[in-house]
Amino acid sequence: MKKSLPLLGAGLLMALALAGCNRAGANSTSPTSASTATESRASPSTSDNSTPNSPASTASASTPSAATGSGSTNAVSDTLVTGKVKAAIGADSGMKDSDVSVKTENGVVTLSGTVKSQDQVTLASALAQRQEGVSRVENQVAVK
Repeated sequence: MKKSLPLLGAGLLMALALAGCNRAGANSTSPTSASTATESRASPSTSDNSTPNSPASTASASTPSAATGSGSTNAVSDTLVTGKVKAAIGADSGMKDSDVSVKTENGVVTLSGTVKSQDQVTLASALAQRQEGVSRVENQVAVK
């Protein structure tokens, strides 16, 4: 049961991220921002015209990403990457009894939490790096 929860959560995150792509106003350039790029909304069916997947920091209007609205695309990509990494770690038998948290921002995956051995630290990094969309892995996992 413990291993199925991360997979279910990863699937749910991916579904919510994809559902958020087609919302009206998703490419809005309004100055509103979400608290973090990888959080999902509890009720995606609300008719909210704010940008739900905008990054935590706002870019200046002179950058191409701000002008084209690709900030929400990065947030969706980061959410998908986070889900893929969580699923990979949860599904790997070598990561048994680990407690690893995953955060992704602009393709940079940050791993934190605790594991039982240094081998699990290395394995968590390798599993994250193999996922599509990961540009770099920052491993802050500690051996407990």
